[in-house]
Amino acid sequence: MHLSFVKSGGIIRSSSPDLRDWCLVIILSVIAFICYDQAFDMTLTMLQASDLLHCTFSGKPSAFYSYCLQKAAAGEYLGADENTTGASYNIVLYIVMAIWALPVYLLNLAVRFSKYGVILSSWGRIFVIGLSVYCSHLITRLSAKLMTDPVKAKWAGYYFLSSPIFMCCVIIQNQYDILAVTVMLLALFFYFDKKYYAFSAIISLAVCFKWFPLLIFAPLILLAEKRIGKLILHAAISVSFYSATTLISTLADPGYRASQELLKANYDFFDRVFSAQISGGVSNISIFVFLMILVCVIAYYLKPDHYDFAAAAFFLCAASCVSFFVFVEFHPQWFIIFLPFLTMLVFSMKSFRSGVLLDTFATAAFLLLVSLKYLGSYIMDNSILVNFTSGRFNLSDNANPLYNFFAVNGYTLVPVLSIFAGLLSALLLTAYMDFKSGRDNGSRMDQEIKIERRLLYLRSIMILIYIAPPVVYYLTSPAV
Repeated sequence: MHLSFVKSGGIIRSSSPDLRDWCLVIILSVIAFICYDQAFDMTLTMLQASDLLHCTFSGKPSAFYSYCLQKAAAGEYLGADENTTGASYNIVLYIVMAIWALPVYLLNLAVRFSKYGVILSSWGRIFVIGLSVYCSHLITRLSAKLMTDPVKAKWAGYYFLSSPIFMCCVIIQNQYDILAVTVMLLALFFYFDKKYYAFSAIISLAVCFKWFPLLIFAPLILLAEKRIGKLILHAAISVSFYSATTLISTLADPGYRASQELLKANYDFFDRVFSAQISGGVSNISIFVFLMILVCVIAYYLKPDHYDFAAAAFFLCAASCVSFFVFVEFHPQWFIIFLPFLTMLVFSMKSFRSGVLLDTFATAAFLLLVSLKYLGSYIMDNSILVNFTSGRFNLSDNANPLYNFFAVNGYTLVPVLSIFAGLLSALLLTAYMDFKSGRDNGSRMDQEIKIERRLLYLRSIMILIYIAPPVVYYLTSPAV
């Protein structure tokens, strides 16, 4: 039966997301899909997943990393050398992508595609977008588990998928960080069922895709478990699968260690973790590590009642993520890790409208920051738009008028990054004040909220900050 709704002053209540809501999301997503594609990473990963299939069917799966390193040294991966194209990720990622690539791989054996890499990349792109839709479904199910209002739960799923952050991180950046998000969301079902060993074990699988799930695991397990011995056991479980697969790869294939050494020489993740520092007694202090320890200590000593537990969990996860994204230099696609917890944080607040507004402004600042730092021609040159209009328009790094404006006027990213960090922190502070203000009867997740569609639409169209200027510039620059 269709739910009725009451409209008052633009406020829509008691109606689920319908076709008009999804139409805007679909239109914006299709525009992003057509106009942008950071194809390099996905193409490389899918080609190496195909090579894992080749090694497996050749009876040499343990030589996968060495085989990829040889191809990389010969410049067979997109013309780049081994410094940027070795197979450097955990074997679990390649296994998952190889399973997805299997139909295309087998078809290529029979047909021999002239553009095999392009087809593989597009197939991988479909996979991560499909996983994002599944994540929206998981958030809806998780929200329904924590809320008694199924309509509110459906809006939470919509909120995730209608975010410009999803469009930027998954559709435009074309990355596979959503794999870690999917597994994390599955782990949360066990967490809120108080099956903490299963939660830790599934997190250990998520860590094989990216290390970021540990940002979430630490405060969550400290909130739920207070016994030191149990905490040590959970910590060991949370890295067990990653440790085991890494050890096996190291012992079985010399190419794995060589690939890791090349990766570290050209890109050291931990340099970013410790880069933001304040002066200390005998040395500088990493701000992120300092704040992360503080969040963990608060999680350990916090003892919320049954009704406040879920809201406290999402607040602590958000605090951990905000500490990372404010004080660690991040790649844009990493931000998708934060989106589920940002969603649940906003939906646990009584001041829902304030949460949406702060999220909208922070998202706008994020998109401006990313467009100024990471938006170059390489984001567009493999897109459907450029391929279909090949030779008709000029495509160059000058196709980012926002960057050109900042560069010509000598502006730095400091004001934009400061605004972004301030808005994220303001959202966290507002959520904390909301949490401390007390709640009505029942769980905070069950607090009644008012859905204002126009605010959600405004949030979605923020993606135009990123996608509109370069596309307009490109389409108005005909080739001479």
